[in-house]
Amino acid sequence: MPCARSGQWTRQSWSFSRWLIMVFDQICIHAWNSFMYSLCKNGGSKEAAEFFDSMTSKGLKPNIVVYSTLLHGYATEGCLADMINLFNSMKDNAIVANCNVFNILIDAYAKRGMMHEAMLIFTEMQEQRVSPNVFTYAIVTAALCRMGRLSDAMDKLNEMIAMGLQPNKVVYHSLIQGFCTHGDLVKAKALVSEMMNKGIPRPNIVFFSSVINSLCKEGRVTEAHDIFDLAINIGERPNVITFSSLIDGYCLAGKMDKAFGVLDANTFEYFKENMCKRISRWK
Repeated sequence: MPCARSGQWTRQSWSFSRWLIMVFDQICIHAWNSFMYSLCKNGGSKEAAEFFDSMTSKGLKPNIVVYSTLLHGYATEGCLADMINLFNSMKDNAIVANCNVFNILIDAYAKRGMMHEAMLIFTEMQEQRVSPNVFTYAIVTAALCRMGRLSDAMDKLNEMIAMGLQPNKVVYHSLIQGFCTHGDLVKAKALVSEMMNKGIPRPNIVFFSSVINSLCKEGRVTEAHDIFDLAINIGERPNVITFSSLIDGYCLAGKMDKAFGVLDANTFEYFKENMCKRISRWK
């Protein structure tokens, strides 16, 4: 049974789409997919499923692109039962799933913390001799890091390297954030060095400021300050957001002396330099 969500698709647009279904019996697969893509993009996977059913009833055989469109629509709206039923129907219709299809399924489960289901799909992918790509590993690694399963995440990093795949910025950022969040700054710094040695742009101050801000909101201001120091040690220069997050964290923790301590001489020099730059623009 299709997912009950109808999304943001307007009544007028859907009426027009129904009219198209009735009028054009021999409309091509590409056109059907375009209509379905528009529906799914606007939260109308239920309506896209009706398009899909109409297509098959007219004797047209959906291809892998059409299946991917509807699968992505279901995944985005959280209609996981419909998603997996559609995936299973691909096998019945002799449609062989590709890497993109498996990535859609894995991502849908991983984003909802359903790692058991995500890894079952990952295993099935390999059993069907479909090679995971960098995006597959980026999805899995990010999800494992969010769950604190850093050892498993590192195993996936090593696995993809063994397969000859080059980890990208997303993979490294997930791992670095995971180790920062769980207090292993030695490992986080080692990963930053590894990125730099491979010519991959290291995390910038915006990335570190985000981690610092998150930790401060959780009351983990001491750990946030450690990451503040790490960012400086690898050559990143804190900005106003970085300082503000750390100062707010200490203030919320009632450690006013520490908050004032953040504003040391180096901090003052940083703000003075930036104020001079701003003033010079008006001269």
